[in-house]
Amino acid sequence: MLGDVHMKGDSWRIVLPENPSAAPHVEIDIEQAQNNPMNDRVLLVEAIGIAKDLMKRVNARRFADWPRRATKPDAEGKVRHPLLEMEETNRWYCLHCDAEITGPQIAGNQWHCPGCGASPINIFPEAFWLGPNDERPVPVQARAEGQEIEPIVSVVDPRPRLDLNKDQVTHLIRAALFEDTTNASERMGAGLAEIWVDDDLNVVVSFKDHYWPEDKEPVAAIKVAALLGIEIDLEVTWSNPLFAWPGLGTVTHSTVEYTRLMLDAYRSHGTVEKTRKPITPQSELL
Repeated sequence: MLGDVHMKGDSWRIVLPENPSAAPHVEIDIEQAQNNPMNDRVLLVEAIGIAKDLMKRVNARRFADWPRRATKPDAEGKVRHPLLEMEETNRWYCLHCDAEITGPQIAGNQWHCPGCGASPINIFPEAFWLGPNDERPVPVQARAEGQEIEPIVSVVDPRPRLDLNKDQVTHLIRAALFEDTTNASERMGAGLAEIWVDDDLNVVVSFKDHYWPEDKEPVAAIKVAALLGIEIDLEVTWSNPLFAWPGLGTVTHSTVEYTRLMLDAYRSHGTVEKTRKPITPQSELL
């Protein structure tokens, strides 16, 4: 989250979450796991202490924008939500775990749920999401005040890891399609092509018939799929063209030139609707 504190050294990293009841996360690089400085308990505690001091400064900046009653309950335990316009109350409810939280509890935990750690935007003065037949909220089970939280230590491989997803595959295939184009029409076809990627990352590319020759193979896209170890299927489907005379795009590689040809064709053989600004004459574009 935005309020987390991050510290790092040679072969280690510490993340102190914004939620004060959450455990610090310590990452140790696998190559230095045996002789890592964070294996020293005293040094680890000292490093986390420095992170906590930094967190105090982060919190001071964050709390500066909060109403005073958000962190200081009144005599009845009533507090005010720091982010949402709501009435003050001494009972609050978590949207995530349905827990009932007292005003002092939620204020003391900086408006994170003491039970599940949900953020302040999930805390409300009423459990409005529960129906009449749902179980009613029960008091939150929070850790004892002053109880130390053991850090979570993980040994990790810090090297960049490629774990392909559908979005990445889609972008690579589409970039390759543009590389396969030889004219303005095909370039529009590469942009209009629908690309589906299944859970196994295999790809189906569906071209629009007016903008991609039915007998043309997208060589670059096929090679990209082969490098990724995935299958690619191609199809060409019928569609309405974006503009009349779509074949005009096959005579030039320039989108500017295609636009000129298309506008001239509409002026000569069709109509051009009025636009907000007059269409600039070709002579002024040259």
